[in-house]
Amino acid sequence: MTKKSDTAKKGYVYIAGAGPGDPELLTLKAERALQNADVILYDDLVTSAIIDQFGGLKIYTGKRKDSHHFEQDAINEEIARHALEGKTVVRLKGGDPFVFGRGGEEIDVLRKYGIDYEIIPGITAAHGASAYSEIPLTMRKVSSSVAFCTGHPVNKIQVPDADTLVYYMVASSVHEVLDAVVKKGRPEETKVAIVQNATRYNQRVWTGTIGELRRKERAAYSPALLIIGENINQFIENNWFSRKKKVLTGEADPKRYSSHEWLIVNFPCRREEASDRERLQECISSVADYPVLFFPNRFAVKYFFTYLMEFNRDVRHLANCTICTLGRPAATELQKYGIIADLALEPDSPSDIAIQLKKRSITGKKVLLPGSNLVDGYLMNELSALGNSVTPLSVYLDGQQEQEESIDLEFIDEIFFSSDTCVKNFSALYRTIPGGITVTTADSETEAEYCRLFGKRT
Repeated sequence: MTKKSDTAKKGYVYIAGAGPGDPELLTLKAERALQNADVILYDDLVTSAIIDQFGGLKIYTGKRKDSHHFEQDAINEEIARHALEGKTVVRLKGGDPFVFGRGGEEIDVLRKYGIDYEIIPGITAAHGASAYSEIPLTMRKVSSSVAFCTGHPVNKIQVPDADTLVYYMVASSVHEVLDAVVKKGRPEETKVAIVQNATRYNQRVWTGTIGELRRKERAAYSPALLIIGENINQFIENNWFSRKKKVLTGEADPKRYSSHEWLIVNFPCRREEASDRERLQECISSVADYPVLFFPNRFAVKYFFTYLMEFNRDVRHLANCTICTLGRPAATELQKYGIIADLALEPDSPSDIAIQLKKRSITGKKVLLPGSNLVDGYLMNELSALGNSVTPLSVYLDGQQEQEESIDLEFIDEIFFSSDTCVKNFSALYRTIPGGITVTTADSETEAEYCRLFGKRT
């Protein structure tokens, strides 16, 4: 990767917090940075309701325990790589980047490469959970101090001397945290609360005492916070947030639902541009003419082989191709189709790509580069600089490669379909609509589509 001395092309990086989940908790400053971004690298807890508002190249770096898309070192290098190409980059994190957000590690890398940056704070999960569950973190005569802690790793759990303790990252370590708290001297009668999916439509709150929770079976509560302290006595089930009815809709802000009574839950049902199927068929039909087939990520592998089969081709047509992958996930995805990559690149930094390609004589050849509709300019340049003739092929539309987790209809009171397209997209994920949910359609065409797919109303 380019070192400090090469400053001509350097861009700018914003390390920004997106807040705990409710898209309306995004700050004005973070919104302005996102509007100007060329590249957005976003985390697992950043919802589509936030990310879909903005343009630019969006890179999902989701990082949850046992389900990592990117390791932290790879994220650091990805941020720096795009900035060194002269781009404006937003690294968007759930909550606040400097509260268990590893923002400090990311700015260390930016300092290393001499890249300019700034930090945009976000509402951290503890503050969001506190407000949306009506559990104050401090309260006169009850709690005059609060400490933020982490429940991971379990062998290093700390118990500060504070009236209120808030533990992050307790998905599977609630019992270990409570054991540590009791060992430090807190009585088992101390009040506790677990707030899951804080500030989101599917927020849940469990309350009790340390003793009661320790006697329960172990469970996973991801993503969740554990709050410990007598201030939890302020909690009531029928609080301001839980009283709101939830309406699922594809319309951004349907006027029929007032914000003080309803919580709008967005369902993605916008029309998407289709891939150029004619060009897809042309390239895949002549795939044997390309000595090199280069997969930059696992999504490229997945969608390429979908079209390969669709256009009556199979792995035999790749027999004379040198197949390259970038990153372990792409190589692993390739193995699902019975193929081991001839060259599985796992570079320590982007600059290592060219070195490894040159060593394996990937020079002066025709290269087919399946990927998204937004071509990776850096990779294209690296391949071309080695004398290769590179043909990019869009096999998926950026932003469509991963379906966000489906909406949990258990929390929904009403569904409003604003178009027949919304009905079709909904039916692709849900075969039925649970009883008790009110369904409203915008017009007769939408109603007809609803009846066709889900049956006439009784």
